[in-house]
Amino acid sequence: MREGIKPRNVVALYPYIKEVPIYEFFPPIGLEYVAAAVSDMVQSIRIVDSRYVKDPIGHFTPSIDTALVSVNWNYTYDEVCEMIRRIPSHVRVIVGGRQATDCVEDLFQRCPNISIIVRGEGEATARDLFGGRPLHEVEGISYVDDGKVVHNGPRPLPRLNTLKSPDRKLRTTAYRATIRGIDLGLGFDAIMSSRGCPYNCKFCTFKLNPLGQLRKWEARTPESTVQEIEAIDADFVAFVDDNFTADMNRVERICDLIISKGIKKMFLCNVRIDIARRPLLVEKMKKAGFKILMVGLESAQDKSLTALQKGFKTDRVREAFKVLSKSGMLINGYFIIGIIGEAEEEMLMISKYAREIGIDFISLSRLRWEKFSPLEDIVRTTPGYYIGKDNGIYSERYGRKELTAILKRIDHDFYSPGQIGQITRKAFRLGILTPGRLFRLISYVPYILVKTGASKRRLKRTMRTLARERASK
Repeated sequence: MREGIKPRNVVALYPYIKEVPIYEFFPPIGLEYVAAAVSDMVQSIRIVDSRYVKDPIGHFTPSIDTALVSVNWNYTYDEVCEMIRRIPSHVRVIVGGRQATDCVEDLFQRCPNISIIVRGEGEATARDLFGGRPLHEVEGISYVDDGKVVHNGPRPLPRLNTLKSPDRKLRTTAYRATIRGIDLGLGFDAIMSSRGCPYNCKFCTFKLNPLGQLRKWEARTPESTVQEIEAIDADFVAFVDDNFTADMNRVERICDLIISKGIKKMFLCNVRIDIARRPLLVEKMKKAGFKILMVGLESAQDKSLTALQKGFKTDRVREAFKVLSKSGMLINGYFIIGIIGEAEEEMLMISKYAREIGIDFISLSRLRWEKFSPLEDIVRTTPGYYIGKDNGIYSERYGRKELTAILKRIDHDFYSPGQIGQITRKAFRLGILTPGRLFRLISYVPYILVKTGASKRRLKRTMRTLARERASK
């Protein structure tokens, strides 16, 4: 039997030097929830983010006895394991996160200094551990005993309203909105007001945690959500909810509270097109400070939307965008490349479709398989398709190389100089951009265009467009 632990001085380490690009400047909110859960049980705890600290391992001074490490992604996994191995031997290492849950045995093998791996949500598990409970009694952990990996039973999912909000005073970093390291001049933060999603899209695993446990959609109260927003110093706040607008009455109450309290911040959130059924609510969201809507559209093909069980087709999307476009908010459309049964010419229709319905940005990703996803059965019964080593879904015709080339073509077709000018004008109207922020951003534009294969002529046209926009302000 392994005895319990009672840490005194803790470093909560986010070990990614390079982040998944779409989360480049997001604070590690999952790790912050766990740190907040145990902050009253230790003498000291601080959060160290390796993206912003030159020597993160230097924070493990002789007085530090425990490390909480978040391993969320397969991204730069080798480098993350190397950082974990560098944690000094006097420190007890406890690791958690989605990737850790999926790769327990591999992490123990790669990083022999890991004492415990927390599987699934970690807040209640961390409290049990820090309270000194014997390891064999703690649900949701794996550990090594007499050279063998022991897996305790899973822990039931916690209720969202029982969790303490992140304590932002534990941070050693002030987060700023950046693009490839370019500071856009906006303080940035994130908030979680709900977990899960009530829909059943076949490609998505938001309803399941890495252990396959069903996570029903649940939400915090509007009052607790807005109370946390009031305590945030940042100019821009992103809701990390999988589906912020699942309960539109709740969204309206949040907006009413933000407006009545005179909170002046800018917000971003993930929504479904269903929000367009309440145009007055869309307007109220804008009045409350919502500037960017992130909408999951996935495909420009009705057959694909049906196969993925999205619950709508392109005709409904077009009708919804008549409402959403009128709001003046910036709209990002998520699309998936490599959907089973789609040909190259159908994928390439995304850029035209996105411009027609009035999308400002597009975010493209490859179709992926995650544990417990129903996509596995579909792949196995569809001739010519397979799951790659990176969990991407490919076919004999469209491998990773081919899909990457298609993705770049779509980006290149969509982000014309005119499209970038449209984004810039809307961002100025919304107050997201100022002349100073645009000046910072212009230095990044050549990188975007070069990555998407733009010609020198197009690069010059785009830079002239942005320069005119800046000069007119």
